[in-house]
Amino acid sequence: MVMRVQIVEGEYRVILPPGVVEALQLTDGAAVEILPVAGPARPDLRRMTIEDGLAWFRRTEPVHRDTYPDLTK
Repeated sequence: MVMRVQIVEGEYRVILPPGVVEALQLTDGAAVEILPVAGPARPDLRRMTIEDGLAWFRRTEPVHRDTYPDLTK
C-alpha cells in the first residue's frame, strides 16, 4: 500500500485508512515505526502469477464492487 505524506498544521503526517488502523489494532497515541524499503512497495505486476493476480483482485473487490459494473459500459 502506498500512502502520501501531507503537511497538516505545519507537521508531516501519513493518514492511515480506517481498515489499516483496525487490522493493526492501533489506538490513539500508538507508536508506529516506519522503515525504508529497498524495492518497490507494490509487487511487480508483470511477473505476477494468475493465482497472485486473483488473490490481489479478491482483496480489492469489496472496496471497488460498485465500480466494476460502470467499467463494462
